[in-house]
Amino acid sequence: MASENQGASVVLAAMADGIGDLTFASAEWVEAAREVLTETVAHNQAGLADIGEFTLCEVAHNPPAYLHAGNKLAWHARFSEATVDVNTGELDGSECDFKVQGDHSVLSNLARIQYHGKDPGLVAAAQARLGKLTRWQIDGALPQHAALGSVLKTLHDHMAVRTMPRFTFMTPEWVSSARQILSTRATSDKYAPGIQNIVYTFSEEFTDTPRYAFPDGSHGGFWVHCDHGHISIGAGPLPKALEPADALTKGMYTPIVPVGRTVNAAMTDEEKEEQAAYGKAAFRFDKQANRAPVNQSSPSGKGAMPPELGRVFLPLHDELSKRTSSELPADFDDSLKDAWSAPQGFDRDANYDASWLRYSEVDIYGEPRS
Repeated sequence: MASENQGASVVLAAMADGIGDLTFASAEWVEAAREVLTETVAHNQAGLADIGEFTLCEVAHNPPAYLHAGNKLAWHARFSEATVDVNTGELDGSECDFKVQGDHSVLSNLARIQYHGKDPGLVAAAQARLGKLTRWQIDGALPQHAALGSVLKTLHDHMAVRTMPRFTFMTPEWVSSARQILSTRATSDKYAPGIQNIVYTFSEEFTDTPRYAFPDGSHGGFWVHCDHGHISIGAGPLPKALEPADALTKGMYTPIVPVGRTVNAAMTDEEKEEQAAYGKAAFRFDKQANRAPVNQSSPSGKGAMPPELGRVFLPLHDELSKRTSSELPADFDDSLKDAWSAPQGFDRDANYDASWLRYSEVDIYGEPRS
């Protein structure tokens, strides 16, 4: 969560390569963590022999709606001398020696920070940046124990590669995930031959961006230029040199956010109905503003995307949705009272309290709250 400002590139640079495949604290993530911890603890039996009993728990608020996991995800690990028991679920503070709670998106991104092979100063800067983007509740403390510290650092680095990042919709960090997905597919043996003769430019641009994500007022969005099989993916509006776009989506930022992060393959019938009703209300033509919230066009006149390129794009929506953070602009701005500013059932669990993210000691920019 952060836009192209000081610290943004630091966060990306400190992360593991790739874009992960597991949602932080999900059942699949916890199973993978169990395997890593079990093996690592077995290799460190001598060093852990004197640790006695130690329990840690991490609780992530406002997880992705597509998991249908409620308003939080949690996992815990119980160490007992040279053994460990790892499970999903939150433990009461009285059962833990160390318990951390924060926003799921921020915890996801912290989990992707990698120690091994990274500049320690870069890692510290990235952790400091992310540490300012949510309210934290920390109970207890980690013991000063060398073997345990090594085990936890090993776990962290292994899971950094597997954990999916969750970035704010249409920011440069978010576009980095799109770049990974599209560039990988475009160069694969399966899809590369089909786009060798295609020249096509796709662009999505969103105005009226929220200040917490775009403090300079810049437009959000991304563009893709395919030139005879060579794919370029950039953040923000399409550069003038590549205009006119062959496919252009342009609209207001806030209305599209809930739809932009739906994982269509995981939606229930009820959620599909809710989304359809939301779209009908939020995307209608605004007579007072004399515009529709979102418009799609082909400025070049070339028309629809070639099917061979479309196959490269096919999984993009759902894969990016899994990697999109769950905050809403209205979480930070009381003046947003539009029809599309309220939380939607298909986009956020009804029991989530947005004050968890908002009412922290620092604001979204890391500055002390007044």
